[in-house]
Amino acid sequence: MEQYTLQKLEQFSRRKGPLVLIIMDGVGIGENNEKNALHLADTPFLDKIRTECIKNNLYIQLKAHGTAVGLPTDKEMGNSEVGHNALGTGRIVKQRATLAKEAILSRNLFKTDKWQRLMEQIKNGGKTLHLMGLLSDGYVHSHISHLIGLLYGARDSKVKKVRIHALLDGRDVPPQSALNYIDQLEQELKQINNTNSYDYQIASGGGRMRVTMDRYYSDWEVVRRGWDAHVCAIPEQNEQYEGYFKSAGAAIRKARENNPEISDQYLPSFVIIDQDEQPLGKMGDGDVVINFNFRGDRAIEISQAFDDREYRFIKKCAPNVFYYGLLQYDKKIKLPHNYFIDPPEVEDSLSVYLCNEQINQFAIAETHKYGHITYFWNGNKEGYVCKQFEEYIEIESDPSEMIESHPKMKAVEVKDKLIEVLDAGSYNFLRVNWANGDMVGHTGNIEAAIEAAEIVDQCVKETVEKVMELKGIAVITADHGNLEEMDDMHQTAHSLNPVMFAIVDSKHNEEYRINDKIKEPGLGNVAATMLNLMGYKKPETFMDSLIKLY
Repeated sequence: MEQYTLQKLEQFSRRKGPLVLIIMDGVGIGENNEKNALHLADTPFLDKIRTECIKNNLYIQLKAHGTAVGLPTDKEMGNSEVGHNALGTGRIVKQRATLAKEAILSRNLFKTDKWQRLMEQIKNGGKTLHLMGLLSDGYVHSHISHLIGLLYGARDSKVKKVRIHALLDGRDVPPQSALNYIDQLEQELKQINNTNSYDYQIASGGGRMRVTMDRYYSDWEVVRRGWDAHVCAIPEQNEQYEGYFKSAGAAIRKARENNPEISDQYLPSFVIIDQDEQPLGKMGDGDVVINFNFRGDRAIEISQAFDDREYRFIKKCAPNVFYYGLLQYDKKIKLPHNYFIDPPEVEDSLSVYLCNEQINQFAIAETHKYGHITYFWNGNKEGYVCKQFEEYIEIESDPSEMIESHPKMKAVEVKDKLIEVLDAGSYNFLRVNWANGDMVGHTGNIEAAIEAAEIVDQCVKETVEKVMELKGIAVITADHGNLEEMDDMHQTAHSLNPVMFAIVDSKHNEEYRINDKIKEPGLGNVAATMLNLMGYKKPETFMDSLIKLY
């Protein structure tokens, strides 16, 4: 297509070998102290590359959080979704978090015909509004202010009965912080109920990695547990954990009593009961369910469970409810059918331009980050951009519960397959994501994170050496920080730190160097840089390149 045609550079053309972009997920640049797993790890190759690239003016730090990746403010940590969006589209995309914040806090959402019709439907039928999502202020999948905004929107619409199905975080926020958010939410519910004589209560919940929020179809049991608890009011139960509680706080405290070190993200499901020991929030025909998560990857499977009555697990109940997403989580498959806010989408990602130029492309990651290196990279578009010139490979991940005890994850398998593909010589541009830094960083285990950093270092080393052997270029960067900022309290969240960007060129002869004139270099500058290194000028829609050609 003519609008996606690239212009060739006059002063530089691509190398004989491939261009490989290496994304070390969750590996940022932090202070060199005892909290930095990268600093504590033995990473001789990354240390060497950093020194050599600085010397050759082929190294720079990139901003990977806040407004630089389309988030509402610079207080928000970067994450894999926004990071890969910026990397693959060459610009700052106004993210789902920003769109959700603007729609709810401005109250424009509550003025829409869709919202008003839905609230009238609830009131006229005497039904219940259910709000389901992640209860935290991590701003990766949701934000508690959005939930509170929806509660007051329902109150102002005179909806009398609301039930909240609260997923507990402990991943993008401190690992045992759930009671803080529960307390904050219950204060708001008390205010609404006392002022209006309404019935707004927490009905169910559980840890996000155990209940409801699976992604990339890695563990159906996570979704089933969520369905059982939220929809059917059936929690997990065993000899030590009864599953039914009079409050969310009691459920959390009981789970911690059984396992004092447990992170909120792994807490078992629970159901809240009333004084007669009846579930407060079992869903019924005609009820309305709103998923208040804005991010798509961990909302897709539960949305499919609601939209598709014949699903991939046996449903213990299947009421005929009306399900809405805060945003549409997957445009290609129109999921969910009902939603309030259109998601951000980019038509002209880097992949689109390379497809138009018939550049052979390859992408690989293990399951945990496969959607990031494909869907998010391609501007929130599912599937291939041009299958005749692309190949995507997913290396199946082990279950999430194994990450802390197996911090190598599938790094070696990803590396081995990548090198096999490089040897075949079929692709000009290849991208790879090593998930260890992020996924192991989320466990809060600094010893495991050190081991993760060391295996990533080794995999990057072998990959770069292969690219040099093939007379190509390797670019090493990350999507956000995580494992470089940990502490004795088991820090599990991402960071506000920058990430490295280093070019290792087998034939570099000072034809280019890092462009130090960019005021605030960020992940959005990477796509234009990739085009320059392949011998093309950047399109107008892309941010400036990180290199200056001579």
